[in-house]
Amino acid sequence: MLVAYEFELDAFYRTIAPYYDGDYEGLFNGEDVAFYRGLAEAAPGPVLEMGCGTGRVLLPLAKAGVTMYGMDQSLAMLKQLCDRLQREDSAVRERVTVVHGDIRWADAGRFPLIIAACNVLHSFPERRDQRAWLRNVRRHLTPGGAFCFDVFQFEYERLLIPANTWNLQFDRTDPASGHRTRRYYRCDHEPELQRFRLEFRWVVEDADGKGLSDESASVMQRWYTRGELENLLELEGFEIADYWGGFGQEPFDRGSRVQIVRAIVP
Repeated sequence: MLVAYEFELDAFYRTIAPYYDGDYEGLFNGEDVAFYRGLAEAAPGPVLEMGCGTGRVLLPLAKAGVTMYGMDQSLAMLKQLCDRLQREDSAVRERVTVVHGDIRWADAGRFPLIIAACNVLHSFPERRDQRAWLRNVRRHLTPGGAFCFDVFQFEYERLLIPANTWNLQFDRTDPASGHRTRRYYRCDHEPELQRFRLEFRWVVEDADGKGLSDESASVMQRWYTRGELENLLELEGFEIADYWGGFGQEPFDRGSRVQIVRAIVP
C-alpha cells in the first residue's frame, strides 16, 4: 500500500522526467558513468541497476557491451529510457531488460554486480525503507557478488542558506529547438533529522525569450554520514570492500564531495 511520501516521490519524478537527461548530461563530467562502466565490464555476468531512471548510466554501459537490467518504480522515468532505447541499434536493445518495480521489493533475478548510481539512497528518509532496500539488494546478489552505490557528502554550509532562496543550478539551451531551460533549487533543512525538503523549478523560454513553461516539484530527501552507512550495511550483512571519495577511486576524506561504497556479502 502506497503511503503519502511514495505518492509524492512518484509525482516528483513525473515532473522531473522530461528534464532529467538535459539537466544531468554533464554530471561529474561523465566520470561516474566511466566508473560504473569499469565495474560492469569486469563483472562475470549481467549487471542490475536499481533506480536506473532514464538510463543515464545504464545505456552507456549497454552500448559498451554489458548486459544490463534496469529496475525503477517511476513509469515516467522508464518511458524516457524506453524512448531512448528505441533510438539505439538492435544489439544494444537486446542487451537491456527493463523491470518496472519498487527496488525495495521487486525481483529481477540474481546478479554478480548490482549498482545504484546518483543518490538513490537519499530517496529513503525512513530507516525501515533503507533496510528493506538493502535486504532486497542482498537477495539479488549471486554468491561472491558486489554492490556499489554513491551518495553525496553533505555540505554543512548549505544549512546557512535561507530556505526561501532560489538558487540557479542549470542554465542550458537545447541546440535543436533553441529553447533555454533554467533549473533553480531551494532547500528547507531539518538538520536534527538529517533531511531536507528539496524543491526544483524549471523555467523554459523560446529562442526569443518568450516564456513557454514554469514548473516545480518537491520531495523529501535524507543525507548520510559515513558511520551511518557503515552501520546500515553491517546490519544487513554486508562487508565494505572499498570506500571512495571520488569516481577516480580517490580515498574518502574531508574534502570529498561524494561517498562511493563497494560492498560484498562475506
